[in-house]
Amino acid sequence: MSRRAITAFLLAFILIQASAFAKTPVPQTANRVTTVEARKINVAPSLATADTCIVRNDEGETSGLFYYPNWVIGNELYKNYLDPSLSCDSAYPYTISEVHMFLYYFAPSEDTFSVDIELPDPAGPNCYLPGELVTVSSAYAVPIGEAGLWDVVIPLDTPVSVDGPFFAGFFIHNQVDTLVGPTVITDSVLSPEACISYNIWDADTGWVDLATRGFIGRLVMFVSGVPGGGGSSTDPRPGIRFVAPQSDTVLFGPLTLWVEDTTGVGVVDYVSFQYAPRNGSFVEIGQDHDGFTPLRNGLDYSGSGDGFTIDWDTSPIDEDFYTLRAVAYDTAGRSEVIDIGNIYIEPTPPTPKITSPANGAEFCNDVNLLMTTDDEDLSFMDIFRYDAQLDYSAGLTTLDQNTLGDSNGNPADGNHAYNGEFGDYYCAPVASAIVLKLWYDRGYFALMSDGGTTFGIDTLAEKLAVEFRTRENLGTYDEDLFFGLRKYIAEHGHQVQMHFERNPDYYLLRNWVENEERSVMIALGGTPGVWLAVDGFRGWQQRDGSFYITASVPATGTKIDLPIRNNASTCEVLHNITWQRVDLMVSVVAKGWTVSRTILGTDNDGSDGWSFDWTPSGLAEDNLYFFHTQGKDAIGLYSSSAILMTYNCSQVFTPGDYNSDGLADIYDLLTLQDYITRKGIPPSGGEYRADANGDNSINLADIVYYINFLFGSTLPPHY
Repeated sequence: MSRRAITAFLLAFILIQASAFAKTPVPQTANRVTTVEARKINVAPSLATADTCIVRNDEGETSGLFYYPNWVIGNELYKNYLDPSLSCDSAYPYTISEVHMFLYYFAPSEDTFSVDIELPDPAGPNCYLPGELVTVSSAYAVPIGEAGLWDVVIPLDTPVSVDGPFFAGFFIHNQVDTLVGPTVITDSVLSPEACISYNIWDADTGWVDLATRGFIGRLVMFVSGVPGGGGSSTDPRPGIRFVAPQSDTVLFGPLTLWVEDTTGVGVVDYVSFQYAPRNGSFVEIGQDHDGFTPLRNGLDYSGSGDGFTIDWDTSPIDEDFYTLRAVAYDTAGRSEVIDIGNIYIEPTPPTPKITSPANGAEFCNDVNLLMTTDDEDLSFMDIFRYDAQLDYSAGLTTLDQNTLGDSNGNPADGNHAYNGEFGDYYCAPVASAIVLKLWYDRGYFALMSDGGTTFGIDTLAEKLAVEFRTRENLGTYDEDLFFGLRKYIAEHGHQVQMHFERNPDYYLLRNWVENEERSVMIALGGTPGVWLAVDGFRGWQQRDGSFYITASVPATGTKIDLPIRNNASTCEVLHNITWQRVDLMVSVVAKGWTVSRTILGTDNDGSDGWSFDWTPSGLAEDNLYFFHTQGKDAIGLYSSSAILMTYNCSQVFTPGDYNSDGLADIYDLLTLQDYITRKGIPPSGGEYRADANGDNSINLADIVYYINFLFGSTLPPHY
């Protein structure tokens, strides 16, 4: 269909839709807008502020505004003549992205709008009418939450460029309740200009110049765009893909949405993240204007950033199925849209978070776990114990990255960057191969086979280097690792799944590796940017507050112990004599993988708060224990959390138990007597405990007191 045919069709549509309505030729009143500033509602933002030049012909709020009640009845189209050269330097070609229309409402409403761009047709000397249609946008149902002045912003589906003045159009699709609004807005020039603002409501009447209908000024309708030809057709268009999450998944909020700029040349200026409920319109979550992503090559500074991501607080939305959308824009206003759908979001997941005790705490006698959850329909919480180890190893293998990345036919020469080879850049594919190999060793053989033929870990690493574009980029971008590893897993049995966490702390890292038995690798920022595979942990907290992890290090092909410490909301690893932040943690775990834990009990009723009391028995002194809680909601969704604590009773003694055998008996009397009368070994825990009667003196009276205690005539000793 030609553009003129589209225009004819649009006019015919307006005629049919408007046949049941009558338009008053002249507005009855013009009321001054008292609102100081218009609130903006932008259904799909399309330009970065720094690149935008606004093109408008009205004086806006500075002159005072007027609205016209009972004029807008719906199913009608408004037009405004705009000249970019009056607003923008080096205006042409001017690339239009959005159309703005000021509207006034008396009450909340939801109306449907679309916008268009037309070229001007001469209507006489120095006067133009809307002419050839250039583009028409999609229609958007726009919810207006309250009365007042609104700047309604509708994007073009694809930005268009013009080389001269043009008409912007704003179409109101639905019938309007005049008691609610919207009403159109003009400025207050008081001497209206002809051939600027138009309205059409039926084809017989045609275009009506609002200056001839008693309007005080010009429509407050304008556009946003980029001047000066920023949208050259020779530039690559923006391109993106979702790194996380995936379609057809169940997700627990809050969420991190992550997309990748696929142009490879940094065309994407910023990304708008949006969501839509079933049969609903898209709503913007937010924008990310800083898409810098680290390159970890094992040699150089990684850079700092997390790509195009946004953290989304999902708590205000309902539990249901949603579609997620990312819209990438370049500086010319061109856009690329990608959707992922059939995503079930549980905004308030059944996660029983332990609020007390804290991670790293010590316990001895009764343990009182206090828990909370955001889920309003949690059915119960199960509480488990997992016996951790002071020295834990997941059983990762090692692989030297410099045995790989060969390009000269001599794989034994170290494959170094200074020889034009790639082994030095291979930390990401090697670390990834190491974490996949663990699951191969656990019986998931498809991860290291093609067509029934099994291959070695070195071949696996080379395959992953191709997926990660490691040779092409002389290192690996985080997005390429995550997307490439997920693609490889899908093509090799799809038996395992991936998760990621930005800026984890030590306790979450240990929980993933040991309590949940995932295979985990971490990305270190700084110099050099590198990936390490985490094999396990050695010992417990050091005097300076640090811990030790055992890492399988691609650069050396060995396992080494590295100090790690929590620092604010993340953790740091002492690597190459420098504390480097853990920017990202990626795990692989088999679907349906189960971990053997000891169940301690259940809380079935949260009406009095979620809690659990447990008296330890049979635990080893100074050992580590995970307390793992798992919740289930009314529709059967599960989620869990855990804390890690130390069993330490070295400073907790049974009164009268002086030899630490757990009993207060005749043998303790002999210990007490030997200490007081012969200066023998003091009671366990210190000599103060020999003050059995609590009179702050240690003498024969304490021995007499203890004898009476054994015969039942006194209370137990004080210590």
